Amino acid sequence: MAVRFPAIAAALLLAALAVRLAWADGAPRMLVIAANAEPDTLDLAMTREGPSAYPILENMTERLVGEETDGKFVPTLATWELAADGKELVFHLKPGIKFSSGDPLTARDIVFAYERAKAKAPMFLRHARFVDSITAVDDHTVKLRFKQPDVGFIAWRGLLAESMAYYNRVGEKEFVAHPVGTGPYKIVDYKPGDHLDMARFDGYWGRKPAVDKARFVFIKDDTTRIAKLKAGEVDLIMNTPYADVDALHAAGFHTRTLAAFPSVSIQFQIANKKAPWADVRVRRAIAEAIDADAIIKGLFHGVPDRYPRLAPGELGYDPTLRNYRYDPADARKLLAEAGYPHGFKMPFYTWAGTYYGIPETAEAAVLYLKAVGIDAEMIPLDAPKYMDKVRSVARRPDAEFVGLATLPMANLSDPTDALSVYYSSSAFSIYRDAALDTAIGRALGELDPAKRADDIKAAFRLMQDQVATIVVWDSVSVYTMKRDLDYTPLPRMFPLLLLQNVALK
Repeated sequence: MAVRFPAIAAALLLAALAVRLAWADGAPRMLVIAANAEPDTLDLAMTREGPSAYPILENMTERLVGEETDGKFVPTLATWELAADGKELVFHLKPGIKFSSGDPLTARDIVFAYERAKAKAPMFLRHARFVDSITAVDDHTVKLRFKQPDVGFIAWRGLLAESMAYYNRVGEKEFVAHPVGTGPYKIVDYKPGDHLDMARFDGYWGRKPAVDKARFVFIKDDTTRIAKLKAGEVDLIMNTPYADVDALHAAGFHTRTLAAFPSVSIQFQIANKKAPWADVRVRRAIAEAIDADAIIKGLFHGVPDRYPRLAPGELGYDPTLRNYRYDPADARKLLAEAGYPHGFKMPFYTWAGTYYGIPETAEAAVLYLKAVGIDAEMIPLDAPKYMDKVRSVARRPDAEFVGLATLPMANLSDPTDALSVYYSSSAFSIYRDAALDTAIGRALGELDPAKRADDIKAAFRLMQDQVATIVVWDSVSVYTMKRDLDYTPLPRMFPLLLLQNVALK
C-alpha cells in the first residue's frame, strides 16, 4: 500500500518535535549531531582511516593517556612511569574501571588490545615499531620494553582499552559489530549510512556527562548539514564550510574553532626515479606554481592558517622557515632545467569524503599546475581507499603517485608523533630519504625536550628544503551549534566530538 508524502512529513515533524520537547522539559536529552564522515569500522583499533573514526568512537573507546582542553597529557585509565633511559614504560591501571559489557578492565585487556592491533591494524604498526615486549605484570600493571626510546608513544596517548573477556565470550564478528568500551558512552543503535546512537554509560568511572543521549547522523554534503541545522533537525554540525561561518552567526548560531591537525598537503612517491617529481626541482616547481595564499583567501575566506611546517608554540617550531613562494615564472624555469620545458602528465590522487575543502583545493591546484605546463589528472578516492593506495604505493618503487591529502604536520600534541609518519618504517611513508630518517630517528629517541626541539627543527628543515611535502593550508575545524549548547574541543588533536565536553545552557 502506498504511503502518502504528507503522512511521512507529519511523522517526521512529530519525531523532531518530540526531541525538542524532551530537551525543553528536562527529560533525557537527545543531542543530534551532523557528522561529515562515517567511521569505517566500529572497532577503533582496526580503523584504516582515523579522521572518520576517532571523532565519534573516542566517546566509547578510551586510551590509557588522556588530554585536557589545555593540551596537557593527564592520567585517565592509568598513571605511568617512563624509565630514565626511555626503554621501559609502566602503566598502572586505576582499579574499579569496567567496560560497558560489565567486564572489569585488567592489564590483560591492554596486552590483548595491543597484540590484536599489531596483527590486524596497519595504522598501529608505526606506534609499535620500537616495542620489544609488552607484559601484564599483574591485574593492574602493564610493562612495555622498547628497543630504543620512542617519545612518540606517549604523544600518541598510549594504548586503547579493549575487553579480552568480551571478545572471548562473543567472538570476532560480534566484537566488531557491537563493540564495548570504558568510555562515558556506549553504542545503542547503528544504521550504516544513516546514523549512530549513543547513550550515557551509567557505570562510567569518570565525570558524568551532561548529555544523556546523542545521535550522530552522517551527512557528507556541506550544504545539507547547514540546511538541517537551520531547520532545527540537528543541534550541532561538524566541519562547517568556512564560507558559511559569517552567515550562520548572523542567523543566531555560534561556533567554536579548533586549529587542528592534519594539514592539507601534496605528497610524493619519489622511489620511482623515472617519475618527473623524483627531481627536487620539479617538486619545487609544483610548490611555486600553486598560489596557496590565494586559495586560502579566495576559496576559504581567510579562515585556515598556513605554516611552512609547525605552528608557533609547538616544540621545535622554527621561525626562520618560510612558505614556498608563488612564482610561476620560476616554476617554468625549474621545469625546463629539470628537462621538462613542455611539462608532463601527472596522476593527482585526492582524499575525498572526510575533510572540507580538499576538492576545491585540488581543482584550484590543477588549474595552477596547468598554467605552467603540468597536466594533472584528478583521481578522487574515498579516505579508506586513499589510505590503501598510499600503503600500496609505499611497497612499490615503480609506482607513480602524487596526492593531495591531510597529513600530520602542524597542531599535534607533540610534533615527534607527526614525524613518525614520515619515518621509513611507517606503512604510510612514501617519501624515503636516508638523511631524513636519521633526523627523525634522533628526534624519536631524544628524551630531553630542549634537545629534541633541535632534532625536530632539523628534520622539518630537511623536509622543507627537499620539498618532501607541500603544505597548502592547515586545518581549522569549525563546529557550529545552537545557542543553548557549547562545545569545548581538545587542542592540537583530531577534530573530535567528545560528548563529555558538551555543555547545555
